[in-house]
Amino acid sequence: MKKKSIWIIIVIVLLGAIGGGAYYFTHNKQQQITETKIVKKAKPKKKVVPKKKSISIVAVGDSLTQGIGDSKSVGGGYVTRLTQKVQTKYKVPTTSHNYGVSGDTSQQIMARIKSDDKMHKDLPKADIITITVSGNDFMHLLQRKGLDLTAGNIADEQVKFDQRLTKLLTDIRSYNSDAPIYLIGIYNPFSIYLSNVKNAKTAFINWNNGSAEVAKKFNKTHFININNLYQPKGITKKVQKTGSNPYLYTKDHFHPNGTGYDMMTDKVFEEVNGTTKEWLYKKL
Repeated sequence: MKKKSIWIIIVIVLLGAIGGGAYYFTHNKQQQITETKIVKKAKPKKKVVPKKKSISIVAVGDSLTQGIGDSKSVGGGYVTRLTQKVQTKYKVPTTSHNYGVSGDTSQQIMARIKSDDKMHKDLPKADIITITVSGNDFMHLLQRKGLDLTAGNIADEQVKFDQRLTKLLTDIRSYNSDAPIYLIGIYNPFSIYLSNVKNAKTAFINWNNGSAEVAKKFNKTHFININNLYQPKGITKKVQKTGSNPYLYTKDHFHPNGTGYDMMTDKVFEEVNGTTKEWLYKKL
């Protein structure tokens, strides 16, 4: 009888221990699940920055911005093409305001920025700003020096131009401190047509390097180097044979033709496409 009682007690103790362990395990597991859920709920959601409802491009500059030499029906040089590319790629309504004037030097562009009321209204609203400048500054130097032009003359003019470029970018930033600026450098057809100028190729490389250094001094300002864009391998022989560059306007051998503007647009869009954080999205 005593043995039977002892076994009954042992069984009761074991059942109690098993039941307690099961309760502890179940309760502890439930607590872990609850804590995991709380942690998951506490995890912050990743913010999705919405795109702007529309994009405005303001193009400032000379004949390259105006689109002189464009031989295709699209017209408008790189500005029209860039507008179409932005709208198609990012599926956002895109408009452009073209303030390119053929023949304008850096000083004349600055004068227009100062006096043009319409530009004063468009610049502050711009999401993207593009600039072409310096081609006419160089042409004026060429007109003054003619065949006596030297690499030293170009270097001296570059120093003066860099000062004017700094002033021009400062003026634009006074109207819009946030939109990215894409400064398009001078391209070089001159080493072909002005082969008499010693070290001309190096001089133009230095000119563009100077402009790039000026651009670095300003926030969200990107220099786009197109110096060799229209001088692919073997182009010199073609020019010597035909008398013209297949990417340039045949009437002046300076401005791009339609194909040339396609190429320029691709270079500009490459930079624009790589800096979408600066212009495509709304500020939170």
